[in-house]
Amino acid sequence: MHALLLAGSLSLGTLALGSVSPALAHVGHGDEFQQTGDVRQVKASTEIDSLLGITTAAATEAGGVVTIPVAAVVDADGKPLVFVKYGSSYDPVFIQTGASQGDQIAVTDGVTVGEKVVNQGALSLYAESKKSQSAAAASGEGATTAAATPVAATAAEAAGLNPLVIGAGAAVLVVGGVVVASRLGKKN
Repeated sequence: MHALLLAGSLSLGTLALGSVSPALAHVGHGDEFQQTGDVRQVKASTEIDSLLGITTAAATEAGGVVTIPVAAVVDADGKPLVFVKYGSSYDPVFIQTGASQGDQIAVTDGVTVGEKVVNQGALSLYAESKKSQSAAAASGEGATTAAATPVAATAAEAAGLNPLVIGAGAAVLVVGGVVVASRLGKKN
C-alpha cells in the first residue's frame, strides 16, 4: 500500500511540476501567424493604439545590421520580444539581439529591414496580449485569432500539458503497480 501511495505521489508531483510548459514560437508574420505560446497576437485599432500610446517605426539598417529602438524590446520571461504591425494586428516576434549603441539595438534574427516595429507602448501591448489570452481562455475560445491559422492539437496539448511529463507520470504509476502486485503476491 505504501508503494502505491508513493507511486501516486510521485506521478502527481511529476505532473504538477512539469505539466505546464508554454511553447513560445513565431512561425510567420501577418496571416501566417500561429499562436502556440502565452503571448497572443493583438488586433490593432486607433482607439486602443492611442489609449496605450502605441507608435511604430520601420526597422532600419546601419552598417549591414538591422537595428530597432531599445524601447521596442520587451523581456518576455527572459526572452527578447518585439511586436511587429502587419495590417490590422500586432504580431509578437521573439528576436535575437546583438550589441546596442545609444537608443538602438542590433537584431540578428526575427526582424527584417522595413518591418513596422512597435517602438512606444510595447510593454503596454505585451500586457494587453497577456490579458487577451486570459479573456480567451475564460470565454472558451481556442488558441487562434481571426488572422491566425488553426493548428491541430491533442486535448493534452490544448490544456498545456507536456506529453513527456504525462508519459513519465504514467510510467511511475505502472512501476508502482508492479511493485504493489509483486508485494501482494509474496504475502499470499
